[in-house]
Amino acid sequence: MKNKSYLILKDQRIVRSIILLALPIMFSNIFKSLHDIVDMYFISNIDDTIEIVEAQVSAITITGPIMQICQALALGLMVAGTAIMSQYLGANQVAEAKKASGQLLLLSIIVGVVFNILLFIFTPLIIKYMGIDTNSDLYKYSVEYVQFRSFEQTGLFIIYAFQASRQSTGDTVTPVVLNVVSVVLNIILTWFLVDIIGMDIKGAALATVVANMIVIPVCFILMMQKKNNILPLKWKDLKFDYRLSKMLFVIGMPAAISQAFTSFGFLLINSLVADFDGYIINAIGVGNRINSLLLFPAMSVGTVLATFIGQNIGAGQINRAKRSLWMSMLISFVITIGGAVFLMFLRGPLVSIFIDKTDNPRAFNMCVYFLYFLILGLPLMGIFQIWTGCFQGAGRTGLSLLLASARLWVFRLPLIWFLMNIIKIGPASVWYAMVISNFGAAILGTFLYKFIDFKPKVSKMQEKIVKIHEGVN
Repeated sequence: MKNKSYLILKDQRIVRSIILLALPIMFSNIFKSLHDIVDMYFISNIDDTIEIVEAQVSAITITGPIMQICQALALGLMVAGTAIMSQYLGANQVAEAKKASGQLLLLSIIVGVVFNILLFIFTPLIIKYMGIDTNSDLYKYSVEYVQFRSFEQTGLFIIYAFQASRQSTGDTVTPVVLNVVSVVLNIILTWFLVDIIGMDIKGAALATVVANMIVIPVCFILMMQKKNNILPLKWKDLKFDYRLSKMLFVIGMPAAISQAFTSFGFLLINSLVADFDGYIINAIGVGNRINSLLLFPAMSVGTVLATFIGQNIGAGQINRAKRSLWMSMLISFVITIGGAVFLMFLRGPLVSIFIDKTDNPRAFNMCVYFLYFLILGLPLMGIFQIWTGCFQGAGRTGLSLLLASARLWVFRLPLIWFLMNIIKIGPASVWYAMVISNFGAAILGTFLYKFIDFKPKVSKMQEKIVKIHEGVN
């Protein structure tokens, strides 16, 4: 742990430090995303008609944003927890950082249970209002998939709380280990439930839930133990604390709203493309899954950047915080451009993993074409991820909310509607709008950077919340 603190606060080889801490997060994110990819892979290879297979694969695609909306608050709390704990640790206030960790875990358990109940009850209504025909196979499989996966909500909230605690200290390895275990279990269980027992999409969802829940006791044990843990929790740390809870929500809500707005925007996009043929939805879903894997290196650098900036702001090392930003931008740019050039020639082999060219040539060719634009926009997405990490690490989650909302609601959605309904270019509307909106977000992020003062937000937020609390009493 001390070595990681040295990398963040003192090592002059900032590029090396960022890469060392980003690599475990990258692998963690890749393994995490494999949950949905594993589901899609096994479902796309079930022994059934093409129509049924397309309906089940499309159900995973269509319902993705629903799951992401539910996880938005968990991600927001994680961002807030990481920023708060990082700044406390940078200022050497370990006791306060430990209290924040306990409070984050408590809130995650409570909110996770509530979201589990709400998601299970309202899933049929949500799918219906997405414009999906209630008599269709797509509606049936979408409802089944989401209702089964609603039972992973509490577990996911706890995992995010654990990840925030570890990342704030610079420990980016332990979450990877847990993710690897979870994904391996997911693969084995999905194979067994789908291929052997024949549970189709229900088996895929159940396997994902079980694989995620199994690691929860391990998260509790690791957060409580003292060995190799800067923030060991005691039961008293789980006592409700109004001041810290308020701070977590005040800092975390913009990030949560940002994630929810983004997911809701993609939900609307999925509603718009729901009228397309099944093979088009299938192609878009597979393309987005592959794209998420390609983007993880830049996302990982952005995540590490948030910790770098948070701890260095807390330690009063403003110049180092700024330098880590520009070094992260350079790393992201090199990785995404190099990756885009290399992967442009591997689109066919990548798509063939999920779509058989012989059985479904239309979906295969459409996905290969879609990937061309996704890969073309990788450097722009990398810039977006770095600006997001910068704003979150500085505690300016309102700016990350503004950036994410503008990218989707100001640029992408209106442009998709315009291209689909006025220009009338069909499915191509999605990928043209995607590239243009990412370009706009990269420029906007550069402009918003001017509003970052790199001053500690924890002390200011504490003073503000104490005043609010005193006013209430």
